[in-house]
Amino acid sequence: MSWDKNTYFAIISLSVVFGLTLPVLIQDAMFQDAVLYSSVAHNLSIGHGTFWFPQYSALNLEGIPSFHEQPPLVFGIMSLFYKLFGSSIYVERVYTVLMIVLNIYFIRVLWKEVYLAANSYSKMWWLPVFFWIIIPVCFWSFRNNMIENTMGVFILISVIISIKSIQKENFWLGWITSGLFIFLASFSKGVPGFFPIVLPLIWWFVYREVSLAKALQYFAVLVLIPSLIYGIILMFPGPRESLSIYFFDRLIRRVDDMHTTFNRFETARKLFVEMLPVLISVSILMLVKGKPFFKRIAETKKEFWFFLLLGFAGSLPLMLTKVQKGWYMVPSFPFFAIAFASICLPFVSEWLSHMTVRSVRVVKTISFILASGVLVVTALQFGKISREEAILTDVYKIGKVVPQFTTMSVPKEQYDQYNFILQGFLVRHFFISISPEKNLPFFLTEKGKKVAVPYGYEEINLDLRKYSLYKQKINIKK
Repeated sequence: MSWDKNTYFAIISLSVVFGLTLPVLIQDAMFQDAVLYSSVAHNLSIGHGTFWFPQYSALNLEGIPSFHEQPPLVFGIMSLFYKLFGSSIYVERVYTVLMIVLNIYFIRVLWKEVYLAANSYSKMWWLPVFFWIIIPVCFWSFRNNMIENTMGVFILISVIISIKSIQKENFWLGWITSGLFIFLASFSKGVPGFFPIVLPLIWWFVYREVSLAKALQYFAVLVLIPSLIYGIILMFPGPRESLSIYFFDRLIRRVDDMHTTFNRFETARKLFVEMLPVLISVSILMLVKGKPFFKRIAETKKEFWFFLLLGFAGSLPLMLTKVQKGWYMVPSFPFFAIAFASICLPFVSEWLSHMTVRSVRVVKTISFILASGVLVVTALQFGKISREEAILTDVYKIGKVVPQFTTMSVPKEQYDQYNFILQGFLVRHFFISISPEKNLPFFLTEKGKKVAVPYGYEEINLDLRKYSLYKQKINIKK
């Protein structure tokens, strides 16, 4: 079979994508927030909680009787996967891999839409995919079941539809559909999902192919559609109560009182650090090519500026609050990747066109070695635990003796409602919660801590590594 040389580079790029994600995804355990989200969705799949009022644990968070850390859409989608495929840990892994595939697919679609008229450029979709995945927090997010993975899919679809609509002009069905996907993005992770509404204004600023009046009309539609959908939803008591709890009791309170940084410009610093692999790659190309680089980038400079500004629109507004985490920027990274891939295009395309038959054979060999290596390395990780091995090992042993849906006592000084590591694993695998409340049937404490075991409990010999588990022998009056 004779393949285009771009095919071999696509295999290399995809091998990097899956090489950075699958060997970790195949293992047990995830980042604590990812376990939290899986737990909520898993509970929902068995009817423990409802779409508008999902459940995490017996106490949930902040004294609220249901879980409202995020809007409910992603939990609802994930719960369908559990209903279809069961409770295995590989269900959330399959879901996460699907999000990887969808992000790659829509980056490819977006790239081909932008370079539709330039056939040689449109085939090089592997370049932005490569730049996208080498961003550290990006592949970290896709090693875990982070909500940004799903939100990014909706944002990419919205951007693709908006660009198609702006090129066709007055394609109102397209703008309405784009607004629908902006709603879905915001219904996944809240306010950050709204950033594609500025696309028409950025397009006008960079390309000047539509009037400012038209751009403002398109912008107004993208604002109006999600607003109308939320307006309709809020007419119903249940959804209104659910979203009110999320917005007022969780989002506003988190912004006001639960800062993750004292530096408002932390996102800008993190963005620069995370983009270093891409910036270094482009800088090397600039140094190798010298002055011709700056002359040739004029061919794709508008695409560069458009996607760069769109990426900034999805990341820099996070600085408006002091609740900032690196993975919040993940949905903006496809646009940064496309921006920097665009200015490299003329040179990479020229290099490809001058490749010798021998060079193509070398690239072909490398591509198949990499792809095979990823599969082998991934297979070798099966059955291993990627993180928190001691805790997770203890959780599996605890789940064998503690009945499902039990709430266990823990010492008050060891209870942290935002520590999703222990309780997250307990809930995800066995629907077991922990509470600082006394006199529950089981008492769990961390080894090495000076904690008095309550009267009437005896230790269960489970050979735990990190914890000690006790069972109540007699009923004690509270």
